[in-house]
Amino acid sequence: MPGLSKEQRQYLERATLTYAAHLDEAAEWLAGRGLDLEHARSKGLGVVRDPIPGHENLTGRLAIPYLTDVGPVNMNFRCIQNHNCKEIPHHAKYMKRKGSPTNLYGVQSASWADDWIVVTEGEIDALVWQQIGVPAIGVPGAENWKDHWNNVFEDFSRVHLAEDGDDAGKDLWIAMSENLTNVIRMKMPDGEDTNSMFQKSGKDYLLSRIKK
Repeated sequence: MPGLSKEQRQYLERATLTYAAHLDEAAEWLAGRGLDLEHARSKGLGVVRDPIPGHENLTGRLAIPYLTDVGPVNMNFRCIQNHNCKEIPHHAKYMKRKGSPTNLYGVQSASWADDWIVVTEGEIDALVWQQIGVPAIGVPGAENWKDHWNNVFEDFSRVHLAEDGDDAGKDLWIAMSENLTNVIRMKMPDGEDTNSMFQKSGKDYLLSRIKK
């Protein structure tokens, strides 16, 4: 897949800087999920206000940039309103700009990982693990696994998959384990994921799930 053009990189950099200035608007939402505001700030998160061209329909959403050593390469937008997104017609919990690529989230974690790493389904779960000091990379939806991502993980001795307790989580486990022999299944209880278990049982619960 071709890399981003100079103009695309500048566009994402502008969006990241613009929305980061409004992150405080998401402070309550982040706190409700156990995420520290300063941790979120360090990862470039923001809230869409004064949207740049192409983001007009994303106003009010949490902006989650996909940061790399050369800058942001993608951005996802999460609804943070107090409602059930599934109950609203033509409304999605997560949205991306049309034509955006599919990337792994949090790839910089690989640079400070030792010989093992955690993989999650989604950015928020990856942020939780990173907040408690664990290197973690997020797959943007179980259905979006790409076979060439095997190359990212094959050199780790252990890849701990923090599997969501649902069918999608199982699908991600199947997709990863088909070609990677170093994947360790770390399934969350039925109906739960990393973030929900972090809220219910705290840091020690998550760390206890990592079998060495």
